Amino acid sequence: MSARPRVALVEPYLAGSHAAFAETLTEHVDVDWRNLTLPGRHWKWRMRGSAAYFAARDEGAFDDVDVVLATSYVPLAELVGLRPELARVARVLYFHENQLAYPNREERERDHHFGFTQLVSCLAATECWFNSDYNLRSFLDAGRVLLKRMPDAVPPDFIEAIEARSSVMPVPLLLPSTAIAASDGGPPLVLWNHRWEHDKDPDAFFAALEAVEARGIAFRLAVAGERHQRWPAAFDRAAERFADRLVHLGPAPRADYEALLARADLVVSTARHEFFGVAVLEATHAGACPLVPDDLAYVERFPAEYRYAREDLVDALAARLTQSEPLRADRRAITRPLGAPTIERYGERLASLACHRRDG
Repeated sequence: MSARPRVALVEPYLAGSHAAFAETLTEHVDVDWRNLTLPGRHWKWRMRGSAAYFAARDEGAFDDVDVVLATSYVPLAELVGLRPELARVARVLYFHENQLAYPNREERERDHHFGFTQLVSCLAATECWFNSDYNLRSFLDAGRVLLKRMPDAVPPDFIEAIEARSSVMPVPLLLPSTAIAASDGGPPLVLWNHRWEHDKDPDAFFAALEAVEARGIAFRLAVAGERHQRWPAAFDRAAERFADRLVHLGPAPRADYEALLARADLVVSTARHEFFGVAVLEATHAGACPLVPDDLAYVERFPAEYRYAREDLVDALAARLTQSEPLRADRRAITRPLGAPTIERYGERLASLACHRRDG
């Protein structure tokens, strides 16, 4: 195939990890990209209305494309219905997360509308790519449970059809190759660099720090990560409770954030939901020792020595902060496969889909 593959990237929520994913692909995978995007806000309305918007936005947006790469916020079946020419091209649905396994903010009956939309979107896709096996399996398992609630007219072999076209494609990461700096010699610097949201369980993290402090163990604290206009009260309490230990609090520009990663001794996750784990991977690549739950997507990325049982968090944290070996070390064997090898894999898969489309 002589011409470069023509790929339409359809992303209605261009923010955070979605934006980083789009930027990495479009800048480092050599295809002819046609980008259809919307700012990352109002995610529920994006899932409801983005198909109609993109279908009407530009009559020529999908002309001569070989592949449509849409993220799972796109109701793909609606998009194909509104732009029937897309039925003749390869269609990939990429899952950064799935709405069937995403935890509720409060204890209440889950609204299954968005999850069911994603199930139907899968049937409109040629292939479904999930960023982790945990993401894939949790989606399929929850889908089976949901379909059992349907009173009748259950589509036959629904989940089996989705599983047959699904595979794992990890998030490609742009990883620097700079040397790993040694610890600065002060008390260990503990890093939180996750979104300031309930599903990352900041209450468990700060409670564990209080318990460690009560044992007389020294540490410093850096709290970074993305936050919105509202965030859990745990962060405000922590700002006062650990004021004498804090070296950073709040979001940081990229350069400052990377400098913080290069100083951190220990990066901790207490997440109750994690489909991939970019934040911990970034810190690990920069030299921090990871400490992550022994479940979710973490089991796919981190060896057992870096995982803890949730009921043992305080003991695991205390053990790391008092170990004799330096916490900072070169652990890039964990993260290196997600750099150039994964980026190359995306190029190969997209080229193969485009070739099959043109030959077909």
